[in-house]
Amino acid sequence: MKFREDINGLRAIAVIAVVLFHFNTPFIPGGFAGVDVFFVISGFLMTSIIFRGLENNNFSVLSFYKARAVRIIPALLVVSTTVLIFCWFFLMPLKLEALGRHVIGSISFLSNIFYWQESGYFDTKSQTKWLLHTWSLSVEWQFYIIYPIALIILKKIISINNIKKILIVTTVIGLGISIYASYYWPSPAYFLFPTRAWEMLAGGLVFLYPVALNQPTKKYIEWVGLLLILLSYVFISKSDMWPGYLALIPVVGAALVILANNSNSPITSNKIMKNIGLWSYSIYLWHWPVVVIGHYFDINHWAIIGIPLSILLGFISYTVIEKNKVSLKAIILPFILILGLAYTVSSNIGLFYNIPTINLKAITTNTKTDHNGAYTWANIRRLDKQIFTEEHKEKVLIIGDSQAGDFTNNLYDAGLNKNVEIVSRVVEADCGFFYLPPAEQNIAFSQSPTIKGNQMWQNKCSTFIKNVDKGDVVEQANVIILSMYWRDINMNWIFKSIQNIRAKNQHAKIYVIGGKSFNIPVSALAYEAYKQKIDLGHYAKMNIANNDLENRAVQNKQFEANARLPEYNYTFINMTHVMCHSDRCDVIDKEGNSFYSDKRHTTRAGTKYIAEQLHKQQLFNEILAPENQ
Repeated sequence: MKFREDINGLRAIAVIAVVLFHFNTPFIPGGFAGVDVFFVISGFLMTSIIFRGLENNNFSVLSFYKARAVRIIPALLVVSTTVLIFCWFFLMPLKLEALGRHVIGSISFLSNIFYWQESGYFDTKSQTKWLLHTWSLSVEWQFYIIYPIALIILKKIISINNIKKILIVTTVIGLGISIYASYYWPSPAYFLFPTRAWEMLAGGLVFLYPVALNQPTKKYIEWVGLLLILLSYVFISKSDMWPGYLALIPVVGAALVILANNSNSPITSNKIMKNIGLWSYSIYLWHWPVVVIGHYFDINHWAIIGIPLSILLGFISYTVIEKNKVSLKAIILPFILILGLAYTVSSNIGLFYNIPTINLKAITTNTKTDHNGAYTWANIRRLDKQIFTEEHKEKVLIIGDSQAGDFTNNLYDAGLNKNVEIVSRVVEADCGFFYLPPAEQNIAFSQSPTIKGNQMWQNKCSTFIKNVDKGDVVEQANVIILSMYWRDINMNWIFKSIQNIRAKNQHAKIYVIGGKSFNIPVSALAYEAYKQKIDLGHYAKMNIANNDLENRAVQNKQFEANARLPEYNYTFINMTHVMCHSDRCDVIDKEGNSFYSDKRHTTRAGTKYIAEQLHKQQLFNEILAPENQ
């Protein structure tokens, strides 16, 4: 295909938006839609290559894969290796171990799956994931693998014209799946191939159904397309459901620009856009690690340095790596070596640090690799939406998020669930409160920093709260346990929720479980204590949560002060008193096993420890099994 200056300029428009968005420039809150523009471009170009080959009966899928590999992999290997080596000098073991996994995901083009399982794209934690941006390369590569094979199979069965029609239907169905999934499963919808494929297919349809246009019409269509892209950058934000129906705006915009095929455009064909378009892949690869440096080291006004640095690194990478084409054989050995290094880092992190084994155990406790996340949720998810069915047992209702999941595990793993019937009602942490009527919910939603302006999450939280009442479990319960990640800003609504629960059930024993979190993950506490040669228990006590989101001491005082008021009438379990004694907090056992998998969630060792403390301090006698009392 002849070099398309308009497409090259469109790449520039896409990468500029992504870079500005990631550097938190305020005037393009929807700059992440630049990735969607990239997807449309990729779909158009790949469809043109494949269909020309199929129509001429000379398409080779192996040659297609080879061409994609030598185009994409060399620069990606250099960035991944540079980041891995650079971070070795200052990342704590657990972070470097995670980076090793991320390098594996990036160069094997599975990183979108890795990141989907870890967190959402816009989560705060994502800002320190050095290769997060490679998720889009993984989606494209998965498209490169599946798309030509599917077309080859179809060509053996039906005609090219019928294949084109099938692709129209597939694109529409894909859009429908994307809209549905974005509403109900936002994180997988953002990251995974099935909800992104329609965007690339849309680009392919532009090639398959070209329209002959005169020059004035080309100009007008290009302007409409550019306007749609600009509108998506300016009026869409990360609080919107994405990539649902709103993704049509940049996708249609990009498709119109490509359809216009205006090679004389002053917007896409000027010298600046031409160069940035040529460097766009390398700029995209390098800009995100530069962004993370600013976040990691908390550098003020980092964009002023970071944006020019990203462009410079992109230019160098394009000049030194991309322009100097290499053979597939030349990248196989580096690929294997880097994959092996990343695997070693992710599986044997102790080799890279001179830390005694007993210290290393706590330092490398990991929610993902140790499956602590699944452990936290296993029991409470299983009990969610169940109803009370056993008349002669104490009826225990647990309401809350993952903190309630932790407390449920305390009951089960310590054998405190005997002779009681336990059901749960999950209300996720982002909701901030757990039991408000619709009118109060709307007010609370408008004040919540986590879901304000996010209609999707507001709908989810309303559903969670509505489910609390299912089966009349609130009225039937003899014991109600309330446990959530309590945020300071939500405390008024939390107490209102407790008041509503008490009004619904006057006779139940209500327990409110205090928070048990620290400012940083316990693995980081263990690492810092080791480096500074100080006692971990003392260091943990100094780092009980007192940050912008939660001040544990203040919250505990609020819970204690309100406990005996008649409108609440609950028993408060102060988890700081359970986990901490005098001038230290117990966060590991004698073998170095951590009680925490992160800042606030307990491991199996932590569950065992809390259970022992519940027995010792006699904090939960009402539902202890008689043989355990």
